[in-house]
Amino acid sequence: MTTSAGRLARHSAVMAAGSFVSRLLGVVRSVMIMTIFGRSLAGDAWAVANMLPNTIYLLLAGGVLNAVLVPQITKAEKHHEDGGRDFIDRLLTLALLALLVVTVVCVAAAPLLVRIFMDGSSVPEQVALAVSFSYIALPAIFFYGIYTILGQVLNARERFGWYMWSPVLCNIVWIAGLGWFLVHYGRGVGAPSAYSPQMIWLLGGSLLLGVAAQALVLIVPLYRSGFRYTPRFGWRGVGLGSAGRVAMWTFAALVVTQLGLIVQSRVLTSVDEGDTGKLPYDTAFLLFMTPHGLITVSLVTALFTTMSQAASAGDTPALRANVTQGMTLTTIATVPIMIVTLVLGPLLTRVLYPLNSVQTTDAIAYVAMAMMLGLPAFGIYYVLQRGFYAMEDAKAPFYLQVVNTLVAAVVAVGCLWISSEFRAVGVALGQALSNVVAAVLAVVWFAARLEGLPMHGVVRTTVRVLVASIPGMIVAVAALLVAEWAGAGWAVSLAALVIGGGLFMVLYVAAARRMRVRELNAVLDPIMRRLRGVRKDGATPA
Repeated sequence: MTTSAGRLARHSAVMAAGSFVSRLLGVVRSVMIMTIFGRSLAGDAWAVANMLPNTIYLLLAGGVLNAVLVPQITKAEKHHEDGGRDFIDRLLTLALLALLVVTVVCVAAAPLLVRIFMDGSSVPEQVALAVSFSYIALPAIFFYGIYTILGQVLNARERFGWYMWSPVLCNIVWIAGLGWFLVHYGRGVGAPSAYSPQMIWLLGGSLLLGVAAQALVLIVPLYRSGFRYTPRFGWRGVGLGSAGRVAMWTFAALVVTQLGLIVQSRVLTSVDEGDTGKLPYDTAFLLFMTPHGLITVSLVTALFTTMSQAASAGDTPALRANVTQGMTLTTIATVPIMIVTLVLGPLLTRVLYPLNSVQTTDAIAYVAMAMMLGLPAFGIYYVLQRGFYAMEDAKAPFYLQVVNTLVAAVVAVGCLWISSEFRAVGVALGQALSNVVAAVLAVVWFAARLEGLPMHGVVRTTVRVLVASIPGMIVAVAALLVAEWAGAGWAVSLAALVIGGGLFMVLYVAAARRMRVRELNAVLDPIMRRLRGVRKDGATPA
């Protein structure tokens, strides 16, 4: 393993550890939310309100800021005489002001936003509850943005750990609020009219306080890194033109994304009472995003700074190598996760959501399994998207996103003509298909942009990984069949999941090493070193 690969793997391991803890707590939070709402109209109202700040965050901070900040800060620190301080201060001031304005406008427009994302046939009480939740949840947009801004400044300075660990604090605060709700109000509160102002404030306030804590805690490591921020106004003639162009195209791409999400949301809120709607779909999406965030985002966050440095220096071979490495490492991890989830998905959801009915947990599982078909492709698409952003090219990702969204939206609309019971699975299959199409196009366009992209190694590794998964898949299928034969209660499901999933991973790693998938060590070695450090020192090394 090269020095750069080793450094990438070490950074990724630190971030993956934080992401793992955060996403584990996120699953706990999801379990508590499903316990409170179940499959109900109130649950779908909460899902819409919870989605709104996340949607606006993805539209502005999650996309525009992620695409702009790291390349611009990296270039400014390298080429400006003052180390880029004046430029960075002005860039951050502009971003913070834009966030504040957008947050105020969105809170004022909460009723309109709710009606955009909810089907017109939704009952008035459900819409009113979603609006009430939204008034409290939407201010989280500002804190999501601060989290992204401070985190990307830390990433540009190659201080990656806190950015992935601070969401742990968010989940702890949120879980505490949900626990308080369960103690005082119980579970299965499904009727929208049953929610008092105190209940609404407790649920929405827990979300808002958690996101605020996640953002503000990043001030500590940023200050310790030596960074000092001074608000600076006046942006003409200071070199923000390229940042503005990237931001414009990125924003346009994310507008397209949100249009697709609106279509999906309206389809999912059109289902009959008791069928799989928006909250179960969002719960399945959390399960889908957990391995993506744990693996792909951790890898690419560490790799993005290196990509930006290579692009800024005009080092095309290095950029090719970085992107190929990112795709390969992502594939090694996501393909086996896709396969094991396709086999053991129902057992996983029965274990995670024990207080819900088997019908509800299986419904979540089937949606998650449909999404998982596109997990490896989604990872490759994400890597290539960041590759374009590293080159300050946001136009290509825009066109890719148009195709991605169009495929998903067309399939979602088509699902209106199938049974309400299967509508969510159909939407999930459309999402998987759109990721595959976008990934293929991204490879073709990126290769054309760099006048070549060596994909033979990625394809060879993917084939080996698929073959290496076969022995474990056979064992996992056997575990599932035994569990179903034994009744698939919670204890049986847990045992089958642990045994089947554990043996799958052991057999996969053994087979992959036997087949000389050398890149596997880049994923596993940092994790094993940290585990050995825990055993030796009694604590995870800092």
